[in-house]
Amino acid sequence: MIIVRYVYSILCWAFIIADTAFWGTLSILSIFISPGGTLSKFCEKSWGRTILWACRIRVNVTGLENIRPDQVQIFASNHQSFFDIWVLCSIIPVRFGWIIKKELKKIPFLNAHMKIMGYVTIDRSNRERSLASMDQAAEQIRSGSRIIIFPEGTRSRDGRLQPVKKGLFHLCLKTRVPVIPIYIHGTGNIMKPDSLLIHSGTIHVSIGKPIPTTGYQEGALDEAVADFEEVMRGLQRGTVAMLERSGSRDN
Repeated sequence: MIIVRYVYSILCWAFIIADTAFWGTLSILSIFISPGGTLSKFCEKSWGRTILWACRIRVNVTGLENIRPDQVQIFASNHQSFFDIWVLCSIIPVRFGWIIKKELKKIPFLNAHMKIMGYVTIDRSNRERSLASMDQAAEQIRSGSRIIIFPEGTRSRDGRLQPVKKGLFHLCLKTRVPVIPIYIHGTGNIMKPDSLLIHSGTIHVSIGKPIPTTGYQEGALDEAVADFEEVMRGLQRGTVAMLERSGSRDN
């Protein structure tokens, strides 16, 4: 079985590389037809969906109605696997930029696409540069852009929710934009953080109700972090309970 798993993973990665090159090239070329990024968003969504399809991964989503096309929102998700990116690209119906670690700029085609879509890179090794990146993201949000962030800062090694870093809430207090909490369950089983082996399966995504940020006082970062973490734990409990009722907790 391990040989089959290796062959399956190699085929998946071959498709992922080719698919990234295909949609990345289209995204770059689309800027001449659609400078506003509408076609780039289509390429991004198609990139995520085709990779999930090729890897035989299904995605079940609840709470999609909490994403408002007529409102600027910050999306904040837990992080278990690189597949989280493809899942979020495939399900979020509005255009958004990412706050991502600077190392991802080295991926061919992705760097150019990030510039088109308004991504913000963050240098986690340098506090001053990290805060400057958050200021850049705040300016984009004030101008009407949506941003998505993994507030835990890194992937979970065991699937558990990790402590949330305060960068997300610097954005909240600077912009007063509502936060959409997103809990992803199952991507850690698709591909472990320290492995390139890919497994097929089902991913469950729970999108919570908007969390208002207007009620927090300046400097109330600890309170905002605690409130967000409690909401995420609630989404996790709800997802696990739903899977237990359906008999598919391991998916």
